[in-house]
Amino acid sequence: MTASEAEERRLFWKLHLSGWAAFGLGMALSRMGRYPIDYMIATKTVLAISGAVFSLPLRTLYRRFLGEEASLSRTVLTTTVASFALSLVWTAFYNLADAPIATAMLGRRITIENASQLFAASYYHTFAFLAWSVFYVGIKRQRALQVAREQTLRAEALAHQARLQALRFQIQPHFLFNTLNALSTLIVEQRSAEASQMLSRLSDFLRHTLAGPETEEVALRDELEFARRYLDIEQVRFGDRLRVEVDVPPAVQGARVPTMLLQPLLENAVRHGIAQSLSGGVVRVAAARDKDVLRLSVTNDAGGGVDAAAPGYNGANGVGLGNTRARLQQLYAGEHRLEAGHTDQGGFRVDIELPFRERDA
Repeated sequence: MTASEAEERRLFWKLHLSGWAAFGLGMALSRMGRYPIDYMIATKTVLAISGAVFSLPLRTLYRRFLGEEASLSRTVLTTTVASFALSLVWTAFYNLADAPIATAMLGRRITIENASQLFAASYYHTFAFLAWSVFYVGIKRQRALQVAREQTLRAEALAHQARLQALRFQIQPHFLFNTLNALSTLIVEQRSAEASQMLSRLSDFLRHTLAGPETEEVALRDELEFARRYLDIEQVRFGDRLRVEVDVPPAVQGARVPTMLLQPLLENAVRHGIAQSLSGGVVRVAAARDKDVLRLSVTNDAGGGVDAAAPGYNGANGVGLGNTRARLQQLYAGEHRLEAGHTDQGGFRVDIELPFRERDA
C-alpha cells in the first residue's frame, strides 16, 4: 500500500465513522419529546451502526464500477440503483432489530407481520444512502483531481528542471572548447610556461565546478569566486591586456543568483572585446541593490566590441546572452530584465535585474 493509498483509507474511515455518528445523533434528536430519550438513543444507535456497516459494500461497488472515466449518467444510475437495493436490506434489518427494542422500552408488544412493515421507511433510507454515495463519490473525484493536479505540477517541475540543466550544461562544454583552443595556441607558439599555468588554472576551475553544489542558484559571493577562477585562466593568455574591476559591496554578496550566470557574460566580454583589441581593456563586474531588485552589470570597455546580433554572442542560437536569457526566463519568468548593447565609449554592457533574495545560510 502506497502512502497516498494509506492516507486515502485513513480519510475514508474518519469521514465514514464521524458521518454516521452525526447521522445517528441527528436522528435521535429529531424526535425528542415524542419518544423516551433512552429509546431514541438505543434505536438510532442501532440505525447508525447498521447504516455504517451496510454502506461499506457501496464503497467496494463504486471503486470497481465508478472510475475516474465514469460519465455523469452512469454515476447517477449506479448510485441510485445501488442505494435503493441496499436500503431494502438495511431497512429490513433495522425494523427486525427495532421491534424487540421498542417492545422492551416502550411497554407494548411490536411485531413484524407483513412486507410493508418489514420495508417501512426504505425510501427514506434510500436517500440516506444516496447522500452517503454523493459524498463518497464527490470526495473520491476531488481526491483524484488533486492527485492529477499534483502529478501535472510535478511533471512540469521536472520538465522545468530538465530545461534549466540543459541550458546550464550547455555552458561548460562551450567554455572548455574555447579554453582548450587557447591552450593549443600557446603550445604551438611554444609558450610552455603560460600553457602550464593555464592548464593548472583550468584544472582548478574544473575541480571547483565539479565539486560545486547541483543547485540552480548560489550566493553572489560564490558566483564571483567562480568568475574569478575563470578570469584567472584568461589572465594567463592576455596578461596586462586584461584588467578586471569588481564593484560588489558586501551587503549584496549574499543575494541569490543563477549558477554560472557571470561566466558566459565574461567569456563574451573577453572573447569579443579584449581579444579584438591590441591594447586590451577593462572588464568590470558591478552589483547593487535597489529595494527588492538586484542589479548586475558586466561591462567591456575595449574598442571594437561586437555587434549585438552576432551569432554566438547573444543570438538565439548562441550560448552567451541567448543562453542567459533562456535561463533567466525559466527561473524568474516575468520578474527579471536583461538588456545588452554598445556603450557610448565603444564597449559593450550587459545589465541584469533579478528579484533580491538572500540565500539561506
